[in-house]
Amino acid sequence: MPIVDMNEIPSAKVDRPFERELKVIMSPDTNPEVKGFSLLESILAPEGGCTDFHSHPISGELMIIMSGKGKAYMEGREYELKPGTALYAPPGVEHKTMNTGSEPVRIACIFVPSIDTSYIMESVRAAQAAREASDA
Repeated sequence: MPIVDMNEIPSAKVDRPFERELKVIMSPDTNPEVKGFSLLESILAPEGGCTDFHSHPISGELMIIMSGKGKAYMEGREYELKPGTALYAPPGVEHKTMNTGSEPVRIACIFVPSIDTSYIMESVRAAQAAREASDA
């Protein structure tokens, strides 16, 4: 049975403008006993750390806010985020989360069905491309 200490998992850093850290906590990619879901932790940097608007074509994403305060944007609406808030982005629905506070926002992200965890490297590349475009 997989048991993981989330604090011991290394993270991949995504630089500005989408500043955050991503950790693969449990996934079929990292543990063959895990089936049907992926669990990632997204840690949004204080004062504006965010994701870009994005969607997942096959998987729904359940996000549970564990700490910090921010906003989520989905289907033209804005939502307040605080510890204990849960939101669900169905497959194909664009969404974005942003830290509006002075402490990191920690989000448990559960994908059903599981996603290929190469998604993390795609996020790093998207941030690099956006930063290069803004510098041009």
